[in-house]
Amino acid sequence: MFCNIWFRGLILLLLTIGHTTYAQTIDIYKEAFHIPNIVADIAPMQEAVTVANVQQYTRQLEQSNYQVVAHALGAYKEEHHLSDWMYYQMVRRTANYLNPKVTNYVSYTLLKWYFMRETGFDVRLAIIKEQLLFYVQSNEDVYDVPYFVYEGKSYICLNRHDFQKIDFDRDELQNIPLDVPKNKLSAFSYKINQLPDFTENNFSNKLIDFTFNNVPYQFDIKVNKAMDTLFVNYPVLNYDAYFNIPVSNSTYQTLIPELKKAIHKMPQRKGVEYLMEFVRNAFTYESDIVAVGKEQRFSPELTLINDKSDCDDRIALFYFLVKEVYNLPMVVVRYPSHVMLAVKLDHIKGATVSYNNEQYVICEPTPQAKALKVGEIADKYKNQVYEIAYAYHP
Repeated sequence: MFCNIWFRGLILLLLTIGHTTYAQTIDIYKEAFHIPNIVADIAPMQEAVTVANVQQYTRQLEQSNYQVVAHALGAYKEEHHLSDWMYYQMVRRTANYLNPKVTNYVSYTLLKWYFMRETGFDVRLAIIKEQLLFYVQSNEDVYDVPYFVYEGKSYICLNRHDFQKIDFDRDELQNIPLDVPKNKLSAFSYKINQLPDFTENNFSNKLIDFTFNNVPYQFDIKVNKAMDTLFVNYPVLNYDAYFNIPVSNSTYQTLIPELKKAIHKMPQRKGVEYLMEFVRNAFTYESDIVAVGKEQRFSPELTLINDKSDCDDRIALFYFLVKEVYNLPMVVVRYPSHVMLAVKLDHIKGATVSYNNEQYVICEPTPQAKALKVGEIADKYKNQVYEIAYAYHP
């Protein structure tokens, strides 16, 4: 029995130690990342997931040839000014190529940890029920992801989606002590202020139809198929974070100029109503609970990509359109079970909310029982308590 185990271990060692990994291209972005050729000088981790075993393996990683890949990743991030989230998508794909997730999940996770830490992020490892968890330090409010506090800092779980059966509120978490890093470590930001250029094969055409004042309109836009994948595990954040995620350049250029052309002769109020009707009627309504069983928030582009969306998603898109076409001050009006937008128009008329001694006109981009115009609000919300959840002022 012992000989058989020893023989299988020897075969595994021969297959991994000293094996050259040939360069692979990660081409989700226009300028591809080429994973460097390296000789894999450590085998994937096969031992039980314990604090001691994980500690030992992380020390081996820090002395391994994988540092060549880490340095290449860091250089790519700097050269292309990738946001932290978009960079992490590169790290995930690179780790999955070198140590496939389906073959050895622990080694895949450890590679992600190593690449992120080596390129300057404050990341940690923890164990719950013999499962390896991966955390990143962030100073932002993240609402739907488990976290723990260590030395006064919050660490957000990056691989929670892979462990649906873990009870993060009750199961014991073992934070793994790590060696002092060689370089300074920074917090991770979920905010995305710019998108990289994407390869053209990521885009497809989408027809969007809607009717305004009994006149049919149709827009043939390009949508970025990569966005759904890149944001599949993106958490729920404050409104300012996901409202201001830009859209892909090809999507922008095939939509915004056409919208401006359609409304350029309209008065401001009517033009805003046109944009509101576009968001309200061009997409089918579906709540997040029905769609995915939990709260989620689409960026403006994800709302364009998906055929169904809820009120949070629609105000994100409506906000983006008003900002790009008119660049007007806006506030998010949040009720206990609903959210809408209010816009500061030149002429105040209809239902309004007050913010900083200024009046904002209510706009409802989500379908209601009655087709509402700018300045109209559904009866069920007229007497409800609301709060201003976010404000934009150019």
